[in-house]
Amino acid sequence: MIRPSGQFAGRLRYDTFVNGRTCILPTWLIATSDRHVAARVVILLGGRLHADEDGDDQESTSGILTNDAAIDILLDGPQAIRLRMLRRHGSTVLRSCNGRTQQTSLGTQPCQCPPTLKGRWQAAKAGGGCEPLIQVAFRLAVDPTLGRFLLSSANWAFADHATTVKAALRRRHGPVRARLAIDRTLHTTTNGTTFAYTRPTITILPTP
Repeated sequence: MIRPSGQFAGRLRYDTFVNGRTCILPTWLIATSDRHVAARVVILLGGRLHADEDGDDQESTSGILTNDAAIDILLDGPQAIRLRMLRRHGSTVLRSCNGRTQQTSLGTQPCQCPPTLKGRWQAAKAGGGCEPLIQVAFRLAVDPTLGRFLLSSANWAFADHATTVKAALRRRHGPVRARLAIDRTLHTTTNGTTFAYTRPTITILPTP
């Protein structure tokens, strides 16, 4: 229901599992089951092999923690960015929406989610709505021949950001060069607690 179409050379992440807990990484992690791709990534982006305790990803056997928190990529049009809204119960997806239709185990019906992302966030916060799944398919600008890679995120702020980028891609033709970065900002709560907030960002680069 939510798997993207096509084959991918690897997946991009900025988190990992250590002692059963999620940890945010300072640079991009590329996970791949292709040893040739892993070797090329190390040559092109630097980094080192990384041990990951996440046993859910059956596809990935090698993880390369790169040296970069920002990498240049190629996006093949607006279809490179996909936003779905999911209602889950644990690891089970109860329904999947795209703003027009809603898919469940019983079939397809008109989408019941609020029309705006803010409305969907409010519904999810109240406990009755879907949450975002953003999938970005891209090629590495430094070597497009390696194939497509995939970034998946459930970050609400990135969902809004990715929607804006997708709209901008509709006004461009052909592969678009962009920069995919890990954005980390510090926030302070009203009681004085400071915490780091991390999300991906995509910046469309000027045409040479």
